[in-house]
Amino acid sequence: MEKRFTVRRDDRAMPREDCWQLLNETNVGRLGLCTPDGSPYIVPLNHVVCENKIFFHCARSGRKLDIIRQNPQVCYEVDSLLGIITGIKACNFGAYYRSAIAFGEAYEVINPEEKAAVLNKLTAKNASSCQSYLPVTPEDATMVTVIGIKIKALTGKSHSRCTPE
Repeated sequence: MEKRFTVRRDDRAMPREDCWQLLNETNVGRLGLCTPDGSPYIVPLNHVVCENKIFFHCARSGRKLDIIRQNPQVCYEVDSLLGIITGIKACNFGAYYRSAIAFGEAYEVINPEEKAAVLNKLTAKNASSCQSYLPVTPEDATMVTVIGIKIKALTGKSHSRCTPE
């Protein structure tokens, strides 16, 4: 990782290892892209982390791939809502949470064996432990696109206890 981003509230900054843990624990994240005309585009995805990269799969064509091929700079966000803070007044309400954002460069995984390995890790992560399934073969993997994100920066925040505002 090259860049370092800081969060505004140092008291809520998450250590890097906690960011990785959150990425590994969550099943769904949001991919942030920038379209050629500068408009934002966000897509919720299932993901898996392998070798310090984030991977997801998608169809072999579509808007998401068109954007990535034009501008591979992406971010990927995951979060976990831990609870709601209530109060007498609306302005006392808040949330307990953990969130992480990875910034990086997306690339298409071409090798069918690597694609199959990623898809099998993704399936293992999301399948119930008592559910059996046939593994993805390299031939099966040619039916989808697998995208990896080389992470250049990773930042996170958490609010898990009462912190003075």
